[in-house]
Amino acid sequence: MVFGLFRRKTSAHVAPLYEELMRASRQPVFYAKLGVSDSVEGRFEMLMLVVGLAVHRLSQEAAGREAARKLSELFIDDMERSMREIGYDDSGLKRRLKKVVGAFYGRTEATAAALASDEPSVLANTLVRNVYAGAADPRHVACLADYVRDFAQRLAETPVEKLTAGALPSGTSSSISAGDPAISDLET
Repeated sequence: MVFGLFRRKTSAHVAPLYEELMRASRQPVFYAKLGVSDSVEGRFEMLMLVVGLAVHRLSQEAAGREAARKLSELFIDDMERSMREIGYDDSGLKRRLKKVVGAFYGRTEATAAALASDEPSVLANTLVRNVYAGAADPRHVACLADYVRDFAQRLAETPVEKLTAGALPSGTSSSISAGDPAISDLET
C-alpha cells in the first residue's frame, strides 16, 4: 500500500473540498426528511452523488481537470481506508474496491447525463435507481432532484480555484433544510 500513501500526498490540496463535500452529503435532512437510507449504503450513495457532481464540474474546465482527478483519487483512497477499517482483508478488498470505483464513475456519468437532459424525469429516475435503491416516495425524489440541480448549478458558477480550496458555493450546505416549504409539505 506504499503507492496509496504517495497518492494521498498528491491529493492533499483537494482535501478541504472533500471534507466540505462530505459535510454536504451528511446533512440530516437527507436521511430524516427525504427518505435516503440512514445506513452505510445510504450515506455512501449521498457521498458518491455530491463528490461526483464536484468531479464532473471540475472536469469541465482545463484548469480543474487535475483537481477532478485528485478528488476522485481522494474519494477512492477514503473508501479503501474505510473498507480496511470495516475489516476487509487484501483478498476481498481489491474486488470490492473495483466495484466501488465502477459504481462511482457510473453514477457520476449517469447523474451528469441526467442533469443535461431536458426531461426532468431522467434525473428523478437516476436518483431512484442509485440513491434510493429502486423505490422512494416521489415527493422525496422531487425534493432531492431540486437539491441536486441547485447544487450542480452553484458548483458551475463557482470558480475552480475557490472549489479546490474547499469553498463550496454559499447556500449549498444549507440549500435544503427542514424549514423549506417543499420539505415541510412532506410532513403533512
